[in-house]
Amino acid sequence: MRLSCLKALLPAVALSMACSDSTAPPRLASGLYVLETVNGQAVPAIVNASQTDTSFMLSATLSLDGAGNAVRIEHWRYVYQPSHAEEGTFTANAEYRITGDAITVGSFQPCPANALCEGNKVGKFSSTTLTLAYANNPAAPVFLYRIAPSL
Repeated sequence: MRLSCLKALLPAVALSMACSDSTAPPRLASGLYVLETVNGQAVPAIVNASQTDTSFMLSATLSLDGAGNAVRIEHWRYVYQPSHAEEGTFTANAEYRITGDAITVGSFQPCPANALCEGNKVGKFSSTTLTLAYANNPAAPVFLYRIAPSL
């Protein structure tokens, strides 16, 4: 009797041990995250600089909802040599997925033909912070967001 119970229990234990976060469905979160730093530099921060122009991130927010949607709003300033500057706001409506402590923000559908599509951003997620950088680009700036205090 004990041997037959052990034989029945062993496959169940093996199956449960084989499962991990990588097979678990993505989890959802919600909240408003405020950009704190770019590559460790407090905002406003230089994101890109060359001899002819400099791009500054003035501020940004990332809003995640419980349905897997994300809205990123970024305020930029571009300074062109010798003395021209422009400011603007970029808004991106996207989706997000969180698996374990990894987060991906972007589109999970193929980019349509002849469309200009922004690449996904990937990073780490915790209950109070998240980091994002463009996927597959080791030279990409790292953006650190912190959850906004509740009002």
